[in-house]
Amino acid sequence: EHSLPVGTDAMLLGALAQHESPKRILDAGAGCGVLGLMMAQRFPKAQVTCIELDEEAADECYKNIESSPFQDRIQVIHADLLTPSALDYDLIISNPPYYFTDNSSSHGNSLQKHSTKEEFSAWIRACYSLLSAPGTFWMIYPSNQANLIAPYTRSNDFHESKRFTLLNQHQQAVRIISAYSKQQALVEEHNIPIRNSDGTYSAQYLELTKEFHAKIPLR
Repeated sequence: EHSLPVGTDAMLLGALAQHESPKRILDAGAGCGVLGLMMAQRFPKAQVTCIELDEEAADECYKNIESSPFQDRIQVIHADLLTPSALDYDLIISNPPYYFTDNSSSHGNSLQKHSTKEEFSAWIRACYSLLSAPGTFWMIYPSNQANLIAPYTRSNDFHESKRFTLLNQHQQAVRIISAYSKQQALVEEHNIPIRNSDGTYSAQYLELTKEFHAKIPLR
């Protein structure tokens, strides 16, 4: 078994994302599948779908799922998130491409983390259409992109219900994890320090993620 090859911020998304009793969970833009595996571990009665457009990442995702104890409950789909689906999901999690550019022709890491504003709006709209009426959509993004992202969630009728601001060792905001629903809601706000002032992981971070360190075997 190995430690999860996922950033500390994304691991918190997997640890915090919540729904009372999800039957179907979607990891939108699944990458290597770590978040989907975390969802399968946390919600043993749920069926999990990992959608990933990049062929190489989707192949790695499939191999990681196949070597996990959750393979019977996780489906990997190599497709565009915008492909119409007859299913809806109770819980959707996403670590989306969040840096806006006017040029979407670049590849590699740029493809994973950069998006045009039109593409990002379509991404959010797709997540809205795939979410069940009582469902919850959880997304992580850089704190300095919050004012750019908010208009797209609002224009697609998402209502923010929870916001966790992740702080670095200098108590500066670096990432935000937001929960959205289709119903009006008052926003619950929380701060989570990832590291202490000496650079070690905070007690709060370690407590939230303790179930995932070295628990999921990956290739």
